[in-house]
Amino acid sequence: MNSKRLNFIKSYLKLYDVQKIELTKETDKFIQGFAIYDESDPDEIQEFIWKKRESETSPQELIILIDRIVKEKMHSGDKLNKQIENIQFDEFDDEKRQKLLEELFEIEINMIDHGEETDSYFVHY
Repeated sequence: MNSKRLNFIKSYLKLYDVQKIELTKETDKFIQGFAIYDESDPDEIQEFIWKKRESETSPQELIILIDRIVKEKMHSGDKLNKQIENIQFDEFDDEKRQKLLEELFEIEINMIDHGEETDSYFVHY
């Protein structure tokens, strides 16, 4: 089965320069794994959990938006450049882009350190 959640996380975590995702557990209520920043350095890894059902996964258009943000380098880690509001997309109109940005700002993927949820991946202006 091709997980929409996994596809989304792979795209989303590119904002943080994650090179690879290793999935450790996937249930109907969450997806859990490791975000690997540098495959040659075992210390450059972060465990995560996203408490989202497969049916609640963000739309494909949000992946298009994220991929464009990454490609155009319109971010620095979790901070987006306000200019993203001016980019035109062939795939959707300006109103849809704004709704997608709002949805993007609501996403949080929790980080796990030593078995405890400590911080989260999120984006903002």
